[in-house]
Amino acid sequence: MIRDSKTPSGTVPISSLRGPVITDALYRTFTKYGLAVRFVYTIDDYDPMDSQTMRANEAMAQHMGKPFCNIPSPDPSATDFADFHAKRFIATFADLGIKPEFFRMRELYREGRLDGQMDLVLRNAETIRGIHERIASVKHPEGWLPISVICERCGRLGTTFAHDFDGKTVAYECREDYVAWARGCGNSGRISPFRGNAKLLWNEQWCAQWDHFGVTYEEGGKDLLTGGGSRERSNEIYRVVFKKEPPAGLMHEFLTFGGKKMSTSKGIGAAAHELVAVYPGEIVRFLMLRTHPKRHIEFDPAGSSLPKLIDEYDRCADAYIADPESDLAKVWALSQLAVDPVAIAFRVRFGLVAEWIQIPSIDPLKEAEKRKGSPLNEREERDVRRRIELARVWLERWADDEVRFAIAPALPAGAASLSSMQRAYLGRLAAEVGVITDPEAMQTRLYELAKECGLVTAEGKPARDAFASIYVAFIGKESGPRAAWLLTSLPPAFVRTRLEEASRAGDPGERPGAGAGAPAERSDSERGLDQ
Repeated sequence: MIRDSKTPSGTVPISSLRGPVITDALYRTFTKYGLAVRFVYTIDDYDPMDSQTMRANEAMAQHMGKPFCNIPSPDPSATDFADFHAKRFIATFADLGIKPEFFRMRELYREGRLDGQMDLVLRNAETIRGIHERIASVKHPEGWLPISVICERCGRLGTTFAHDFDGKTVAYECREDYVAWARGCGNSGRISPFRGNAKLLWNEQWCAQWDHFGVTYEEGGKDLLTGGGSRERSNEIYRVVFKKEPPAGLMHEFLTFGGKKMSTSKGIGAAAHELVAVYPGEIVRFLMLRTHPKRHIEFDPAGSSLPKLIDEYDRCADAYIADPESDLAKVWALSQLAVDPVAIAFRVRFGLVAEWIQIPSIDPLKEAEKRKGSPLNEREERDVRRRIELARVWLERWADDEVRFAIAPALPAGAASLSSMQRAYLGRLAAEVGVITDPEAMQTRLYELAKECGLVTAEGKPARDAFASIYVAFIGKESGPRAAWLLTSLPPAFVRTRLEEASRAGDPGERPGAGAGAPAERSDSERGLDQ
């Protein structure tokens, strides 16, 4: 029996998916080896609203200290605050192939299914108080009970101090200054703590969940499993009070953004439901599983993170094809939505797809077939289409400016600054267009021409200036996609004309169009791009 959980306290960051994905991978692995396993996931919606960020929100201030499930929903699509955020997070599980048994804590408490565990905890409150002090140096006042009663007047549970359990009822006080993040109403009274009138505090609730479900394995985040932390306290309570050995389990590190732990309430990181709506499920799972749980993951959707991630994913897919039992292969297999996956042998690099879709004359599917040398089968075509879709979103939202480009319809103004050697290089290159149509052969010729034109480094290698001149002529900046591929993928007439124009750009009377004032008539290269 393995378990994981989430408190629906607001928009859930992508980092919160690391636990469920790891737990699902464990579930699949245990099942693979013939173990009878249940995977339970609890939604801790009976916890109190205690977020300082929410406290600063005028509309939410009045609800501080109330159970999340008793706070109004920010959207009519859900019954309450907890339901709204839990639904959005849980919805991502289907896209990730995660299929646990879901339980909501409000139901477990209100239906009395944790009453036996609560009674045991209340009868051993003094022992538990000693464990808190011994393990975590937390000293609770005399008579303290490890529960929060829901105040009968204001509905808060985060502000109540419970004491004096007589076997059936407890006394409580809803104190104004009991916590820093909410103010109690001053009410006091006695009430039965059972059937949803109260909830166990976090450490004791954890033990109650282990006991109720019979949990034998549970991993968790670093913040909970460090020395003196929640897990150590709960382990000791489970041994001493419940007389049972706590579940085994590993600890996973944080997923960070710019070196900081992700927190959508603080504006750090991406929301889980938003990223899963864009990234294929296999890529999200791979992001969480490719790094050992004891190492943190630094993740930023922007920049080159996604192309690098998918390149690594493809490398693991190749490893799976070569040897399904290798470590890289196992990571790839556990990243798949299907339990028994089959890898496709032909894939197109994500970065190349991103280049293809930026050139109007390129049909990515036809280009993929050229690279394969035969028609794409159904799975290969589906894979290419998914990469095209993802590349479009990446280019629009996250890619660096240096990888975004567009073929200039007229000669860019920067061409006027090319050196005489660069212009001579482009003039020589124009004669090769249409004669050489293979990208690899063209790449070889580009290097040869660079040497012939003197555009070489001190070591005799082709200088960056040679390729920069090509990029300046076509996209208006000094870097871009693979030059040979760019030259062979565009209409030959357009390429020849543009190279000839660029080779004369510094001559008197020549006037580049883009960025320097468009010419009155469309240039030859403009017309060639339409052909």
